[in-house]
Amino acid sequence: MPFPSLSQKKVAIVALLAAAAVGGVGYWHWSQPQAQLKLYGSIDMRTVDLAFEESGRLQTVLFEEGGSVKAGEVIAKLDDSRYKIVRDQAASQVGVAQAQLALLLAGTRAEEIDVARARLKATEANLVLSERTCKRHKDMGKASSALARDQACYKASADRAARDEAKRTLEMLLAGTRAEEIEVARATLKQTQTQLADAERALNNCLLYAPADGVIRSRLKEPGDMVGASTPIYEMALMNPLWARVYIDEPNLGRITMGQKVAVSVDSFPDKTFDATVGFISSVAEFTPKTVQTEAIRTNLVYEVRLTVDDPQGLLRLGMPVTARLLK
Repeated sequence: MPFPSLSQKKVAIVALLAAAAVGGVGYWHWSQPQAQLKLYGSIDMRTVDLAFEESGRLQTVLFEEGGSVKAGEVIAKLDDSRYKIVRDQAASQVGVAQAQLALLLAGTRAEEIDVARARLKATEANLVLSERTCKRHKDMGKASSALARDQACYKASADRAARDEAKRTLEMLLAGTRAEEIEVARATLKQTQTQLADAERALNNCLLYAPADGVIRSRLKEPGDMVGASTPIYEMALMNPLWARVYIDEPNLGRITMGQKVAVSVDSFPDKTFDATVGFISSVAEFTPKTVQTEAIRTNLVYEVRLTVDDPQGLLRLGMPVTARLLK
């Protein structure tokens, strides 16, 4: 069996040393802690347009651009004079309907029945007298003038109609209020109450309230302007929750997960970090927006990540560039 030549031994030794070197470098990289991942973006700008639900003349605009507002705070007012008139009219109609229903529920008083009986008795007496007079003129024949006869008989007819009306009135009072009349009165009351509630709602809508904590970005109308329903008065940026929008490339996508804690910093406060949490990871790649302050990754395809940032002191402003740091 021939022995390996000297040159073959050298080749084997070099190969062994190379393999050892590669393995050592690989082990060194594997044993080193993974480098901190930095993501870049900006404080997100989420805005809403604020408008009245009613139309009218703008009376007061209470905030300037850049002003901070709290949820539920009044930020503008319409001239509400005509809405107050409508509300007062609706309230009066409710009062009338309530009184009518109460009258029907109370029923007929004994005094009203006595008055109706007395009226019927009087009309019956008048009818007896007028019928006798009419008959007498008819019996007289040509001895009575036609005019006197017609007048006497016409009065008898009128007295008969009055007697019949008095009789019907007494019968109705004795029978009492019908259930149908009470139901109609109740329905009328309910309708007027609905109209009053609608009038009060319209009056309250003459005040514009902030829907959430935020900052006024644009003041779009001024006092004296005529505005329609849904005409924007302000553009407001929402501040709670505060979002930062950052971007991550595909190779590092596996290093970030929902709910992961992140440290956010801004140039305005270089010695301060803000706690943040990953709240959204996009499933669709896009080109890095030009607003991201790193030219090296602007041409890359990246994934949007939204961070919920804790800013109890209100130091951050919308649009501020941010750097987010996280470890795998």
